[in-house]
Amino acid sequence: MRRALRLALRSRGRTWPNPGVGCVIVRDGVVLGEGRHERCGQAHGEVQALAACAAAGNDPRGATAYITLAPCTKQGRTPPCCGTLIAAGVARVVAAQTDPIQDDAAAILSAAGIAYEVGCEQAAAEAMHAGFRSRAVQGRPRFIGKWAATLDGALATHQGHSAWITSEQARAYSRRRRCYVDAILVGAATASADDPQLLASEAGRDPVRVILCGAQLVPSVTSRLLRSVDRAPVVLVHDQRSVGAALDAACAHGAEALSVASVHDCAAVAAALYDYGLSEVLVEGGARVHGAFLAAGLYDRLECYWGGRTLGGGMPIANGSGVERIAMGAAWRPVAAPRVLGDTVYCPFERGDE
Repeated sequence: MRRALRLALRSRGRTWPNPGVGCVIVRDGVVLGEGRHERCGQAHGEVQALAACAAAGNDPRGATAYITLAPCTKQGRTPPCCGTLIAAGVARVVAAQTDPIQDDAAAILSAAGIAYEVGCEQAAAEAMHAGFRSRAVQGRPRFIGKWAATLDGALATHQGHSAWITSEQARAYSRRRRCYVDAILVGAATASADDPQLLASEAGRDPVRVILCGAQLVPSVTSRLLRSVDRAPVVLVHDQRSVGAALDAACAHGAEALSVASVHDCAAVAAALYDYGLSEVLVEGGARVHGAFLAAGLYDRLECYWGGRTLGGGMPIANGSGVERIAMGAAWRPVAAPRVLGDTVYCPFERGDE
């Protein structure tokens, strides 16, 4: 199952809105074939693994299939994998976790005489497919808030200068992390001030770039975002205040537009990104965006980089009035040991009040 999870990791950010399921088929301790779901609309992990068996001349009859998510039971873009496994003659299926949008695979497989187990490496699999589970259970993408701040909690100086709060090692690590999400979201003010590309460090694994556009603030056609639109999509989430010639020009240069009632309504933004198909979104916005998402309670995970500097002031991590008492704030728990990256400390947190 750990091998199947490593396969699934390679598909993260590539299969939305589907989960990037990994599958390994084994008999008598020997791997007969393995595969993963690589792109939405293409063969699922189970089908890829069975094809690998055939390519190697290995008969999967009587074998065990280890799968990071219960095999699908319903017809979608491709036939249901339960039927494919039954037709292949496997004797046993081990799934790491159930699928919240499918029927019970146990009943279908058991009726065909196939032994079925679920729960092997469940915690790791649920973390791997957390974005998919958020879509299925909460009806929205999973949102990860990411910021780089000084030790005294500033995103930038009072004049907006932030290059560089964190170390080169931390910035490289952060870019690699982008490979594992479907999209990166920032506000148009951040995009205008920093002119970022928001690309990852691995060719071919770049996320969708989502920009919240309001008050006539839309990325310029000369921005690095639109000049790299052939490498990864640029999606402009806008309201009526940003409709105009600048938005038309950006779309003419390859950007896509999603309309919402207000870009300051995080729930409306989440619904639009869900409809677009995204499962996991990394929010790298400024104080206004972070404040809005925190206030709306939409962050599921935080990825914090603390640079070894203090400014004695500056732009805060989150704008907003916040809560009245500490006990009213959201609780978070670290989910991994802090990682030292040069003079920067990285630590991820997930919600601790559930």
